[in-house]
Amino acid sequence: MTYTPPKLLTFEQFITEYRDNPRYELIDGELRDMEPTGPHEAVSGSIAGRIYAEIFRSDLNWLIPKSCLVKPLASEATALRPDVIVLDQAELNSEPLWEKEPIICKGSTIKLVAEVVSQCVAEPVLKTGFPSQASGVRVPRVEATDDLRSGSEPSSVTRKG
Repeated sequence: MTYTPPKLLTFEQFITEYRDNPRYELIDGELRDMEPTGPHEAVSGSIAGRIYAEIFRSDLNWLIPKSCLVKPLASEATALRPDVIVLDQAELNSEPLWEKEPIICKGSTIKLVAEVVSQCVAEPVLKTGFPSQASGVRVPRVEATDDLRSGSEPSSVTRKG
């Protein structure tokens, strides 16, 4: 039997083919199907709402986009879709792609990233992690699991970094 490795994509190919499809991310040239579930989306929405309430209460010049991609500068073939991302509005002026597309390239624009980890894939995702150091800037990150059996709260939330 012959092994055929997956076809690797460039960032530009990914944007052309999958820009508007929220199911996919590109990691080191490999297309990854995110397969979001209802509980996953519920936890993401809950986290975004709580963070936005605090941004509003604190009168910060930050925003939570509906969707965006993160392209680490150190990686030519990676495009990540964080579940929740908080951006500094003042820093958006220096983002090279933002005016045309919701793509973040500079770590200094990112204030926080929240990733919801599905129970069935938690181990490999936690090993891979969100490559916040790839941009040279340490980005605060929160991981939450989407196990909602006990109610509408995330079953566990862990602050990383």
